[in-house]
Amino acid sequence: MVVARQVFVLLSLLVVCWGLERCEASGKFSFEVHHMFSDRVKQSLGLDDLVPEKGSLEYFKVLAQRDRLIRGRGLASNNEETPITFMRGNRTISIDLLGFLHYANVSVGTPATWFLVALDTGSDLFWLPCNCGSTCIRDLKEVGLSQSRPLNLYSPNTSSTSSSIRCSDDRCFGSSRCSSPASSCPYQIQYLSKDTFTTGTLFEDVLHLVTEDEGLEPVKANITLGCGKNQTGFLQSSAAVNGLLGLGLKDYSVPSILAKAKITANSFSMCFGNIIDVVGRISFGDKGYTDQMETPLLPTEPSPTYAVSVTEVSVGGDAVGVQLLALFDTGTSFTHLLEPEYGLITKAFDDHVTDKRRPIDPELPFEFCYDLSPNKTTILFPRVAMTFEGGSQMFLRNPLFIVWNEDNSAMYCLGILKSVDFKINIIGQNFMSGYRIVFDRERMILGWKRSDCFEDESLESTTPPPPETEAPSPSASTPLPSLLPPPAAATPPQIDPRNSTRNSGTGTAANLVPLASQLLLLLPLLAFL
Repeated sequence: MVVARQVFVLLSLLVVCWGLERCEASGKFSFEVHHMFSDRVKQSLGLDDLVPEKGSLEYFKVLAQRDRLIRGRGLASNNEETPITFMRGNRTISIDLLGFLHYANVSVGTPATWFLVALDTGSDLFWLPCNCGSTCIRDLKEVGLSQSRPLNLYSPNTSSTSSSIRCSDDRCFGSSRCSSPASSCPYQIQYLSKDTFTTGTLFEDVLHLVTEDEGLEPVKANITLGCGKNQTGFLQSSAAVNGLLGLGLKDYSVPSILAKAKITANSFSMCFGNIIDVVGRISFGDKGYTDQMETPLLPTEPSPTYAVSVTEVSVGGDAVGVQLLALFDTGTSFTHLLEPEYGLITKAFDDHVTDKRRPIDPELPFEFCYDLSPNKTTILFPRVAMTFEGGSQMFLRNPLFIVWNEDNSAMYCLGILKSVDFKINIIGQNFMSGYRIVFDRERMILGWKRSDCFEDESLESTTPPPPETEAPSPSASTPLPSLLPPPAAATPPQIDPRNSTRNSGTGTAANLVPLASQLLLLLPLLAFL
């Protein structure tokens, strides 16, 4: 029952909060993606017994977290104006059912209609399923949810603020496909994953935002929007079944439009909670903190991306001797590395692990998986740190994930994949866990600071986190969640990052337990750019 409660509360966070229009204001904006305790949400999702009761201790605890966020946000920050976010709030949520990406509930059009969209810094266009006939996903049950959870489809004809973008318009980036200047502007976006693209026509409509302060002033932003008539690959089957909000650097991305309209500063942040937390945060106009770590964003051709230079990686305190160019991409769940860097880093990690490594399973994309030794309740893994151009470092809070076997034993895997299809190095969401990542497009820097996204915001100016150059305490132990709910009698093992001594070998591989049902959840991991 406890496991079921956790699962359904997790799912409830994903599909919630649709609401009120607000007035226009300038400043920074963020959007509240999920309000998990409203009566309307509980009734709609049938979760009345699974979320905090109004007036209960847990209910007030959650409200207090938001108070701390609002009043602590300005402390030690670089923000001269208030950030903005989505009308439903600034919370985002990671959903394993939909590819382990972060999602937000956004409101578009007049009357405002909500959509559950994937958030992707590796692409630019904001598109919604529209006029897509039988290929549209109209209910999360169609992609594996056990209960019906209806999804909205975008309809330009029913929105009074919608207008078609013509081929003669400067915003028509696909004009080569136009039949005449007066025709509707078509688009086709090809993503990095194989056979994954979206095609349709461009519209302008209103995105409903709200200021991230006590005033909660509503803001309506006219944005370029793709009416997605045809989606293929992961966009249609798992990763973006209800739309995708591109956060890239091109002129038609939402952050670019907000900055050009002087609604916000040309910067935004995304916070990814520690690996046990599925809830994060997004804020437009957020320029981060004065004491955050930073590294320059590098120009890339032919398309601009959030690319950085990694000058070194250390494992267990030992430098591996690698240099690489990598993309910070929130639209990719795990980290993908090219050879030879992939081999050097994974071998160094494997040399430090004392648990037995499993044989490589051709059906599992992760090559470095280990059986937790019998009677062990703690996973020890070497501390991994990346050094970037300029000398700033990022310590990975937890590069692992756990899978439970059929016999109630646990295995864990290093969340790094060999970059074969992508042909580039990608730092995915799992390496951003535990940090607030700032994409400052004015200064062309990437910034980061340790954060639990909500609970620690008001403490950062008076109780700073440990310096980034310090490793986590060897005695510290943090629970790591399972990829799937563990058996009722199982206790999740603890994780303990440290500079462990090297192991001379990997030991004898344990017998492989069938993982077919668990692998189904891993198939959507190769997301998109």
